[in-house]
Amino acid sequence: MDRQLSQRTGQHWLALVVALALIGSIIAYNLATMRHRTISQENQRLMTQARVIGQNIQRQLEATSRALKGVITDLPGLQAPQNLSQANKRLSVLADAMPGIRTLFFTDATGTILASNRPELIGRNVAARQYFSEPQQHPNPDTLYISPPFKSVLNAYVFDITRMIPGPDGRFNGIVTAGVDPDYFEVILQSTLYAPDMWNTINHGDGIRFMTMPYREGQAGKNLAVPGSLFTRHKESGQPENIFTDTAYATGEYRKVALLTLQPKELQMDKPLVVIISRNPDAIMKNWKNEAIFQGLLFLMTCIGSSAALSLLHRRQALFEQKAQRAEAMVQIRYQLLEYATMHTVDELLQYALDEVCRISDSPVGFYHFVDPDQQALTLQAWSTRTLQEFCKAEGHGMHYGVDQAGVWAECVQTRAPAIHNDYAALPNKKGLPPGHAPVIRELVVPVIRDERIVAVLGVGNKGSNYTTGDAEEVAYLADVTWEIIDSRRAQQELKHANELLATEARIDFLTGIYNRRMFDGLLVAETARACRYNSPLSLIMLDLDHFKQINDTQGHAAGDHVLQKVAELVSGRIRSHDIFSRWGGEEFVILTPKNDAAQAAVLAEILRDMIEQYDFGSGLRLTCSFGVTRHICGEPAEVFIERADTALYQAKHNGRNRVETA
Repeated sequence: MDRQLSQRTGQHWLALVVALALIGSIIAYNLATMRHRTISQENQRLMTQARVIGQNIQRQLEATSRALKGVITDLPGLQAPQNLSQANKRLSVLADAMPGIRTLFFTDATGTILASNRPELIGRNVAARQYFSEPQQHPNPDTLYISPPFKSVLNAYVFDITRMIPGPDGRFNGIVTAGVDPDYFEVILQSTLYAPDMWNTINHGDGIRFMTMPYREGQAGKNLAVPGSLFTRHKESGQPENIFTDTAYATGEYRKVALLTLQPKELQMDKPLVVIISRNPDAIMKNWKNEAIFQGLLFLMTCIGSSAALSLLHRRQALFEQKAQRAEAMVQIRYQLLEYATMHTVDELLQYALDEVCRISDSPVGFYHFVDPDQQALTLQAWSTRTLQEFCKAEGHGMHYGVDQAGVWAECVQTRAPAIHNDYAALPNKKGLPPGHAPVIRELVVPVIRDERIVAVLGVGNKGSNYTTGDAEEVAYLADVTWEIIDSRRAQQELKHANELLATEARIDFLTGIYNRRMFDGLLVAETARACRYNSPLSLIMLDLDHFKQINDTQGHAAGDHVLQKVAELVSGRIRSHDIFSRWGGEEFVILTPKNDAAQAAVLAEILRDMIEQYDFGSGLRLTCSFGVTRHICGEPAEVFIERADTALYQAKHNGRNRVETA
């Protein structure tokens, strides 16, 4: 007998080892497949971002090439001394119209700049610059010359895009050059950053790094064309696209790197540009590693649990087999519920969970109710799929009724424990069933308890045999897991809504719906810096409603609020989309209008003044506004800029109101 028991125990252990090995193999295979898929998806994503950057840069190069060709076509009429002033204006218009270009100029055959959108460059000789010497030494009117990056007078790395100017005899007769705007390319690189460990760069075909995003000290201007570097390996491969995972020469970091060579045939570039995008492999594989650890721990727990249970096989073998299968099913269902919840609504999750609970408990009927916080009412949330299809035609989702009106199954709310009714017909205190309700033979109902309150009730019914305490434990576990997921989803949605509300309140005036003063202060700093960087005008309009206090005093604050809202609506509908309109305080508003000098801003202010004066605010109510206008001066503090506009507004008030004054 002992020998038979030992032999049987050995067989069971062997079977367990084989089963665990199989599970481990499946987990290992799934993890390997997941790892391969993660790497493949990241490779594709990196290369897609590199292509997006490349397409944006190519469009910029094509536009610049067309602009340079247009300048060369018009040169016979622009090179004459009497027409150079017109040439400067032409170049300024082109530079302003092309967001990626900072500087435009053309030279004579000696390298002297004849015309430029930047007056300080006119008359300089650039014969020593590579962007001049390269086309001079290798002249070709069809070639688009891309200079290596160099440090500009603004201490930023730039590169020039150049075309040769052919003389009447076709020989070299100077160049027309466009200097790129680093800020434009920063926006392109910044827009494709989708992970905090990501690093985007643009590099010259000779290996000189132009820029990086995010910015890293010492990277711009670095030469990557060294033996064995990823850049060199990419060029030597002859392929336009490559992905490597290795140590990057520029930083010494281990990275996954996507490289894309940009040299369209139609542009005939003498040198290509190389887009390089990289990520930290550890960050890429972080989720996979966490999943591997989770599944490893889960596998380890399974091994320990099954081994411990197997040691009791000689006493409760049959019971063990049943519990082991149930435990595995519970873990799998929990994992499935968590996975299902990520892609489906709460209602879909509830029905899916009920279907799984009914399958595990061998019950054709299943339902899920929420319990109100006062513990006095219930709301039907879901029936299982089979219940709806085969058994129950009664009212469904959202039905709300008191606990005291529910059937005997609701006793679990009072007892705060599972209720098992294996002989439903014999119960003395039944309340009957509504028309179309599924007939009940036997039922099992469990409560879900959180913070001493019952928050939900899950029930199953009409199992072919009696429900047991084991059934109750399993159903209670799955009911608890389902509620945990639902509660988590609700918390996430509430947090998201709260964050969105806070973000809106931080920048929008609650009454008028336009920017508040805090948001305006931030935008003012950015716009003044931009105006100085591009040497473009920027003006400020400050307006104040005349005699507004009389409206509040005579007609009430509701009328005053209505006037403020309508003024904001009128002005918003008249200004440009890139003008910045904000409530300054009380009945004062400000308008920041880029690329408008003081005269243009005054014209706009006059239009707004007349529009407000002519508007009927209801019941014959009319009002006027006073306006102060001023232009920004580079280098002055924002406070001085605003104070000057306020002074002009004060002058308008002093001179009789309902007028525009310019400081």
